[in-house]
Amino acid sequence: MKQAKRSGGPKTVQGKARSSKNATSHGLTSASPTNPNEKALIDSYAQELSAYYKPESPLEQLQIRRIAICRAKLAYLYDLEQVKLTLAAKELESQPEKILEKIPGASGLALGMAKEFITSGQIHLPCRLDLSLLEDICNEIHSMHGVIENKHQFARALPRLTEYLNAYPVVGLNNHSQWMEKLAAISKDLKMTDEWGDSYAGKFEEVFKGYLRSREYEDLLEEEAWRPELEELERYQEERRIARGQKPRKTEPTPRVDPDAITDITIIKEQLQQFLNLYKNYQKVEGIAVQYQEIKDLMLRALSLPVAESDLLMRYQTTLERRLSSAIGELLALQRAKKPALGAS
Repeated sequence: MKQAKRSGGPKTVQGKARSSKNATSHGLTSASPTNPNEKALIDSYAQELSAYYKPESPLEQLQIRRIAICRAKLAYLYDLEQVKLTLAAKELESQPEKILEKIPGASGLALGMAKEFITSGQIHLPCRLDLSLLEDICNEIHSMHGVIENKHQFARALPRLTEYLNAYPVVGLNNHSQWMEKLAAISKDLKMTDEWGDSYAGKFEEVFKGYLRSREYEDLLEEEAWRPELEELERYQEERRIARGQKPRKTEPTPRVDPDAITDITIIKEQLQQFLNLYKNYQKVEGIAVQYQEIKDLMLRALSLPVAESDLLMRYQTTLERRLSSAIGELLALQRAKKPALGAS
């Protein structure tokens, strides 16, 4: 059985050119400077050593140069390791989700708010709410008691919320008289925000909701534009029915309803609960942020290079330290050899 041929290395000109650059990809095994900064560092070390050892022979000068090169390569190696660790730390800090996934119980809207707080330093609440306003509204809801049967009782029990509803614009609703309808619309938005969970987009959510509201407004305008024609069509069809001898359609009289009455307080309480849910999630963010910082600090302290990369750098370090030790030993031997000669003279 024939023994397999051993590889003799690259055969083509291109292959040999690529192979010749293997040692200079990082410069650690090169016997000469690989960039201007390294050359300046080697020259600085060589000048410092020459000033102390005062080399006279070419061999002493050669050893001085070898020592300077090894020192510069080791300095670069230490810097390279620190740079790689710094880059790994930056990558970790740029991906907060990797840290947040280690926090038990961090989920849903509270997690989404925590992401925004960690990346931007603040939380943008939906529906033009701010923390102070939200706290006031929640305090009013918790303090609410007794029977609420109409809008006037609602306004007396929840004055801060009523003021907010009056000022909040909703497409198709009167800003000053339909604030109970506004409550329904806002609670719907808050529920949608809660359902988005950790996908909460913060300030961009308002932009998206603004787009949806503009589409609703366009649909409303289109519906209003068609209303006269639809009414005319209904009148025409009714006239045709009567002309054919059919009886007119019966229209049920619209029951009189007190416009200020609250017909179902249970629905109102469900709508108010959306404000309480939002505030509860907001309060969770502080605890998540504290745990995030603690875990991030621990992960940064435990940060290390991949095993293969760390082993490679360690091998380079060992090789360079051996070369440095050898060069120092040879220089000192040359220096000792000069002394008897000087004594004899």
